Amino acid sequence: MRPNNFDLIRLMAAWQVVYCHTCTHLELKSGIGNPTLEYFVHWFQGVPVFFTISGFLISRAWERTNHWHDYAVRRGLRIYPALWVQLVVGILLAASFGAITSDIATSRSFAMWVVGQSTFFQFYNPEFLRGFGKGALNGSLWTIPVELGFYISLPLIYRTFIDRVRCKQANLGLMLLTLLSFAWWFHLAHLSLPHSNWVKLQGVTPLPHLYMFLLGVLAQRNIERLLPILENRAMLWLASFSAFMLAFNPWGREALSASVISVFAGRLLLAMTVLSFAFSWRSLSERLLRGNDISYGVYLYHGLAINALVEAGWTGRTWHFGLVALVTVVLAEISWRLIERPVLLMSNKSPVRNLKSNLTTLAIECLDHRHRAA
Repeated sequence: MRPNNFDLIRLMAAWQVVYCHTCTHLELKSGIGNPTLEYFVHWFQGVPVFFTISGFLISRAWERTNHWHDYAVRRGLRIYPALWVQLVVGILLAASFGAITSDIATSRSFAMWVVGQSTFFQFYNPEFLRGFGKGALNGSLWTIPVELGFYISLPLIYRTFIDRVRCKQANLGLMLLTLLSFAWWFHLAHLSLPHSNWVKLQGVTPLPHLYMFLLGVLAQRNIERLLPILENRAMLWLASFSAFMLAFNPWGREALSASVISVFAGRLLLAMTVLSFAFSWRSLSERLLRGNDISYGVYLYHGLAINALVEAGWTGRTWHFGLVALVTVVLAEISWRLIERPVLLMSNKSPVRNLKSNLTTLAIECLDHRHRAA
């Protein structure tokens, strides 16, 4: 499947999120924050793109590994070490602005918050941070529990369903799950009370977002059939997606379309466009990034950079976006070089297989030693 452009697309999706969050929270209404430019950038929503790529790559990783322990260790190492370091940086940042005092740092609520941020309750926001920045230390992290939910759900879907039926039946079942998940997401987006705590809680679970992840899974499982219409056809898919958005605008800057069919068609076209770019000009990512992947770091640190500028009162100027981008890139590069890449190299050694291999070698040596002694 290599080479492909998934690393580059992830980075572009991360910057889409940075752009939208920065323009909104720093109140950039002109220049780079021009409403017309922001409107078009909003077409290529970073979070759905992340979820589609995740479905494609994680399902492929599971099919190649098919071992619970190895799979869990790899996924955990990809998420948590960089996340924990980001948490430390965020605490120091909040403390430097007085949002976390010594009394707060020794309180029960602080301990509960740290446990939540370190595990899978990143959406929990305590009262003592309501006045910091935009009201949360790092609001972007709500997608972490969603992604972790995908990681847990995927082996269950394979073991209980996909591995037990034929390929055609598996595809039909995945399509049904995709439609059910989309219907739930659409219901939450349109027909529910948006500020209800129950609605918010459902929004940070994997189920209403699973449809984009499953589109990636479906594409991966049928990639040989799809490659003829995806490979080196990125501009065609981009043109089709753009024409559709101009004609139907299934989601705008402020509100989603009321048409369930047009919204689903738009998300499907977005997924196909992303996958087509992944398999067009296939060496582009390697030439530009040289194997470096700072997209996760960009995602982790841009919220902290935005909050720092809000606390400093630096809002409303175009150069503030450049400052957010600069700080984010520097921290993302440090995260990649000092934390993420070393951890990835370690995880690629396959901890479970290495443990089994070491134990087998040890057992053979013991038996050989006993044989010689006899």
